[in-house]
Amino acid sequence: MEKNKVILLLSGGIDSTTLLAKLKKENKEVIAISFFYEQKHAIELQYARNNAKKYNVIEHKVIQLDSQLFSGSALVNSEKQLSTYSNGENPIGQENAYVPYRNLVFLSMALSLAESSKINNIYIAFNKDDCVNFWDCKSAFLTQLNLISEHSNIQIQAPLIELTKKEVIMLSQKLEVDLNETISCYQPINDKECGKCLSCLVKSRGLNN
Repeated sequence: MEKNKVILLLSGGIDSTTLLAKLKKENKEVIAISFFYEQKHAIELQYARNNAKKYNVIEHKVIQLDSQLFSGSALVNSEKQLSTYSNGENPIGQENAYVPYRNLVFLSMALSLAESSKINNIYIAFNKDDCVNFWDCKSAFLTQLNLISEHSNIQIQAPLIELTKKEVIMLSQKLEVDLNETISCYQPINDKECGKCLSCLVKSRGLNN
């Protein structure tokens, strides 16, 4: 196995960009992978490309998926409206931005790449706030996947999973990540964050609370 090479699932958001900066500081050789599935926030891919270049990843793969796989999600289906919130709200339960088994699909592809490339570490940037509204961001989900991947001596790691968004932002500042070069929004308007979706709500709280 390639001990210093790792695979990172990279979006254009704060969490994965912060994790990218962390891995580079640890002198990891990063292969970044991103996904296009006609998501409403596809502008994230441009931010991912920019940060992949900025942090000198050894390769950045953008994998295209059939959006029909995820048509049940308001994040993909143009006929469904994403939930919006005011800053005082506390969304409870699964959010309609949830994409059915998306993280399992993403990580399965990352596992295929890892085994093919003889890489034994995959990184994903789940945080503590993700776990509130998305079941497939919880440690139990990763534990089950790691029970499978251990047969190939591959480990999926989520080093930010015990950090709140506020704590991730604090880490990003420590690592001198330019947050203006990230986007955290499920439905950008003219490529700008909408300020009303769950992702914008969590980001706002992390920055201001």
